[in-house]
Amino acid sequence: MKKQREGNPCIAALFLAYGAMMLYLLFIRNRSVVDGAYYWEQVENNYNLNFLRTIGNYWDVLTRPDYYIDKWEGYAVYSFQARIAVINILGNVAMFVPFGLLLPMRFPSLRKLWKAFPVAVTMIVLVEILQLFSLRGKCDVDDLFLNAVGILLGYGLWWIYRIRKNKGNGKGV
Repeated sequence: MKKQREGNPCIAALFLAYGAMMLYLLFIRNRSVVDGAYYWEQVENNYNLNFLRTIGNYWDVLTRPDYYIDKWEGYAVYSFQARIAVINILGNVAMFVPFGLLLPMRFPSLRKLWKAFPVAVTMIVLVEILQLFSLRGKCDVDDLFLNAVGILLGYGLWWIYRIRKNKGNGKGV
């Protein structure tokens, strides 16, 4: 059986398509600009470096619906906020599962987790910094954490695939 090379055109195409989709979702789709505010003032309000602050706020909304329904005087506002919480938490994980899966497939030199993970986290940090200064999205340490979880899940899926493929070829683990 042929070994998968770095030049596999299907994997390269998937990786490029995924990259284009991420560029759109992270930088083109939304902008968090406040009209009339100075640029540096907006940058100062566009980040969170308190670990688990955002996740904690979302978790609080999801686990205490009665409190928030009363606080926001109705189910409609709570429902909207709960939907945002779920989309943010699950979306930040799910968006990076393909990255964790495709990275070792596309780049054989990154097939060891201890090599792939630092590269992937560096990419996330760069994305967060670009979001901060471009005012596209929000720079949030919790996003970094959730994205890293997604990368680990994707890498785990690749690892399981590789083991099953090798067992099917009689190569063992």
